[in-house]
Amino acid sequence: MTPTRRRRRVATWTAAFVGLVALSSAVLLATRAEPVDIPAALERLLDQRSDGEKAIAVAQARLTDAPDDPKALAGLATAYLIRVRETADPSYYAKADGLIARAIALAPNDADIVITAGSLALSRHEFASALRFGEQATRLAPFRPAAYGVLTDAQVELGRYDEAVVSAQRMVDLHPELASLSRVSYLRELHGDIPGALDSMRRALEASAQRGEASAFVEAQIGNLLFATNDLDGADRAYESSTHRLDGYVYGLAGRARVRAARGDLSGAAALYEDAARRLPVPDVVIALGDVYARLGDRARAEQQYALVTAMEQLLAANGVRVDADLALFDLDRGIGNANALAAVRAEYAVRASTPVEIILAWAEYKNGDIAAAQRHAIDALRLGSRDPLVLYRAGVIADSAGDSGRAMALLRESSRMNPQFSVLYASDLAARLERLQAAVQ
Repeated sequence: MTPTRRRRRVATWTAAFVGLVALSSAVLLATRAEPVDIPAALERLLDQRSDGEKAIAVAQARLTDAPDDPKALAGLATAYLIRVRETADPSYYAKADGLIARAIALAPNDADIVITAGSLALSRHEFASALRFGEQATRLAPFRPAAYGVLTDAQVELGRYDEAVVSAQRMVDLHPELASLSRVSYLRELHGDIPGALDSMRRALEASAQRGEASAFVEAQIGNLLFATNDLDGADRAYESSTHRLDGYVYGLAGRARVRAARGDLSGAAALYEDAARRLPVPDVVIALGDVYARLGDRARAEQQYALVTAMEQLLAANGVRVDADLALFDLDRGIGNANALAAVRAEYAVRASTPVEIILAWAEYKNGDIAAAQRHAIDALRLGSRDPLVLYRAGVIADSAGDSGRAMALLRESSRMNPQFSVLYASDLAARLERLQAAVQ
C-alpha cells in the first residue's frame, strides 16, 4: 500500500470513528450520573478500542462540555500523542499542536499544560523548545516528576549531559519508578555503563504493571541492552516477554527478528520484520526489513522498503517532526546524496550537539572524504564512553581511513567483543577489517 493510500485509509477510518465517538461520549457522560443500558453491540465495539481511542473519546466528551477549558484541550492533545504511538500516523501531531497552542494561550502558567507542550515538542524533535518548556515546568511545579522528565529528555538530546544527570537524579528522588528509572538507564547507557543501564531497566520493570505498553517497552529496552553485549538468548527472552506484556508488541517482534538475523537466520528475521511492519510500519522496522531483503539478495523488495522509509520521513517532516539527522544517516548508509546528507547533519549538529548526532556527522564527513574532520568528531562522539557496537564500528572505520591503525584496531575489536553480529549491514565488513588489520601487524 502506498503512503498516500495508507493516509486515506487512516483518514477514512478516523472519520468513521468520529461518529462512534459522538455516541460513546454521550454514553460515557451519562454513566457518570447514573447507570444506563448500553446496547450489547456498542459495548463490544467500545471494548475493542485501543487506549488511545478510549482516551480520545473521553477527552472529546470533556471538551464538548467545556470547549474553552485549557486542561480539556491539553487532555485531547495528550490522547492524540498516544494515538501516534499506536498508529505511527504523524498527522495527530498537527492536531495536538493546535490544541496545545490554544491551551497555552488560555493558561500559560499551568504546569500540566506546559508539561504536555514539552512532551509534544520532544515527540517532534523540537528539543530547544522542549528545554524551555521543561525549565518552565520545573519552576512551576518543582515537585512534579513529569516536569523533570521533559527537562531531562531535552537536555540529553541537546548534549547537555551533566545537567541531564542532575535532572534525572531529581526525578528519581521524587519518584523512583518506570519513567525516572528508564531515563537513568539511558544516561548510563550513553556513558558506557551497560550493567548499570540494565540494572535501572530491571528496576523499572519491577515498578511497572505486569501487562501494557509501558512494561513491554521496558522489556524491549532490556533486550536491546542484552543484544549489545551479544547475550542473544537473554535478548530473545526479553523481546519475547515484551510481546506477551503487550500482544504482538512491534518492538519486541523487531527485536526477535534482530536476534534471528544475528544468528544467520535471515529468512526467519524477514518473516518477523514483515509481521512487525504490518502491525506498525515505523521507519526503524521498515529499514531493518529492507536491509534483510538486501542481504538475502532480493534487491527489488529492499528498494521497496527503502522507498517507503523516504515517504515516511517526508510525511513526518510535513507534520512538523525534525528528521534531518535520521534521514541523513539512512541515506549515508546506502550511499544516497552524501553531500546533501552532510549539509543536513551539519545544520542539525549546530543546534543539537549530542553524541548520537556527532557520530552521524563524523560518518557524513567520512562518506564525503573529509577524513580529518571525521576523525575529530568521531573521537569527540565517544567522549562519554559509549559501548554501542555500531558507534564503535563507525569510529573504527573512520580511524582506519585516517591511517590510525592502532585506534582502529582497538575500536573494531571492542565492537566485535560487544557483538560481532551487531548489524546486518556492517557485520561482514567489521570481520574483514579486523582480519586485515591483524594481518598487517603480524
